[in-house]
Amino acid sequence: MQVIRPLVPDATRPFWSVMIPTYKARADYLEETLKSVLQQDPGPAQMQIELVDDCSPDGAPVELVRRIAGDRTAVHREPANNGLAGIWNRCIERARGEWVHILHQDDVVLPGFYENLYRGISCNPNVGMAFCRFAISDANGHWKELGPLESSTPGVLDGWLERVATGCRVQCVAAVVKRATYERLGGFRADLISVLDIEMWVRIAANVPVFYEPQILAFFRRHGDNQSVMDERTGANMQDMARAIEIWKDYLPANSRTQLEQQSRRYWADVALALAQYFFSHNDVAACASQLRAAKDLWNRGQHRLRRLRLEGKVLLHRAGGERAISAMREFRRRIRPA
Repeated sequence: MQVIRPLVPDATRPFWSVMIPTYKARADYLEETLKSVLQQDPGPAQMQIELVDDCSPDGAPVELVRRIAGDRTAVHREPANNGLAGIWNRCIERARGEWVHILHQDDVVLPGFYENLYRGISCNPNVGMAFCRFAISDANGHWKELGPLESSTPGVLDGWLERVATGCRVQCVAAVVKRATYERLGGFRADLISVLDIEMWVRIAANVPVFYEPQILAFFRRHGDNQSVMDERTGANMQDMARAIEIWKDYLPANSRTQLEQQSRRYWADVALALAQYFFSHNDVAACASQLRAAKDLWNRGQHRLRRLRLEGKVLLHRAGGERAISAMREFRRRIRPA
């Protein structure tokens, strides 16, 4: 874990640092991201806004930023590519605010995001992280699903460590973290490639109270260029998850560690199997096989093992005889099924 060094004490520090890591940013998405922040801008005394480009081949999108934000948004370009953990940690290092929001180049905050989280943080000064409920959209910004409702009222969450360690509960766009929390616990882990954010949320939950706002005030955009979507096709996301669980099980209470670790493994094995089935249904056999291997690493017992073996059998049949073999098998099963 990278050490995050404290800043020199300064009474003029802003409350917020909105740090936007970019790499080969798509112009229309980045414009929407920037505008969603600028519409809530309380001014430079309260909010730092900075785009941190991770050495994009065509350079940082300076002209786009200047057209949309003038001089209000700073632009910094890294001299070499840092990778995901590296650029997120550079964002934290460059943040001057008390609270850091790492806002990805294609995600959006909705009106009231900063105001509501500021109110919750101010009323609960002992918290080290705050987040809101969020939506997940398609490439065009249409909402497809909602994040889980953790509480019907705003406040500090009870039992949060057990929840965040056993499921997918937070997206980066919805979360802000006190810079002092990163200084205390360290930055994002470079030995994780896909689920380093989830490991961070578990690490934080094990050490500091977390505030939750139930209003939907942000959305995460899923599209074909997402690193997470690409990692799903290779199975890297779930292979990384198996490594992350090995790391964060040490954060869990000793009296429930084994139970929570197994619960987490079963949950993410379910996700891997669901992804495998999705890819198989869309004739992406290679991606299906990748997720099946990951599911085996996560949890290979009981119904999970049986589901995996059945789908592996379909993959073998598909590779041997193609889609016709699968169709013939389905027709045979339909005919022998009792009326």
